[in-house]
Amino acid sequence: MKSVVVIVVNYNSGHWLEACVSSVLASNYPLQLYIVDNASSDDSLDRCKPLFARFDNLQLIENQRNLGFAKANNQVLNTVKAEFYVLLNPDCKVEKDTIGYMVERMLDDKQVGLAGANILNEDGSRQKTSKRKFPTPESSFFRMLGMSRWFSEKSKYSDFDIGDARGTHEREYVDAISGAFMIIRADALDRVGGLDEGYFMHCEDLDWCKRIWLSGFKVAFYCAANVIHGKGKSSQSNPYRVNWHLHKGMLRFYRKFYRSKYPIVVRVAVYLGVCARFCLSSVKIFFNRIVNRQWIKPAKS
Repeated sequence: MKSVVVIVVNYNSGHWLEACVSSVLASNYPLQLYIVDNASSDDSLDRCKPLFARFDNLQLIENQRNLGFAKANNQVLNTVKAEFYVLLNPDCKVEKDTIGYMVERMLDDKQVGLAGANILNEDGSRQKTSKRKFPTPESSFFRMLGMSRWFSEKSKYSDFDIGDARGTHEREYVDAISGAFMIIRADALDRVGGLDEGYFMHCEDLDWCKRIWLSGFKVAFYCAANVIHGKGKSSQSNPYRVNWHLHKGMLRFYRKFYRSKYPIVVRVAVYLGVCARFCLSSVKIFFNRIVNRQWIKPAKS
């Protein structure tokens, strides 16, 4: 058996954290589980207290402030030794054989440095971000205009989220995987380092995948392993902040890996496009919250 460390970064995940932790502890593969709490103000940690008393392979790190996803994960990645590390969102549940299956498949293929699984919605449908192509200015532009569906998956203008497309192989090499569930081997971690702490939340998973490929390792997607993801459950309390960090992350990813490859006209267009997208999505969030409040009826006294 290989040593495995699972990291769950929590921030106000409510009942999902308990379900996530319980699913990991029910795995049929031995592991150590670390919960890194980013100063949650809800009852998510309280719900897990009975589990701490029952399992000695469950550890807790409590931060005094919200350090973000990358920095919180790195607290464990940089200090705890293991042969494999699993990064798991708190709004996810794994099947009992998921982690063991992923470890065994990566042992079969030493080229794979980072791998992801089939990410499912609660209704069993596939999430498009399970496997992805790296976004480029071209593909992002056509997606923003709603025109990417006109192009085939292999076109540089097609959508970069392709997780809903069924593959024909158990293992696929892909550009990127979902940050909701990622498993990295120690050799790859030693070569590329932890997550880029310049991202607070969002896009650090794309950045990691890009660096894995540049290092000589490969990123793989295994369709036979399943993870249920209640997408966005832990970020609903402050959608404006999440939206800000998402678009800030987009710009950081572009500056790191694409800025030098495009002329200044394209660079300006990218910055303006991301800013416009941020403004439009913020307005959408505002009106959605108004509509939702109108539909919530006050309880009768």
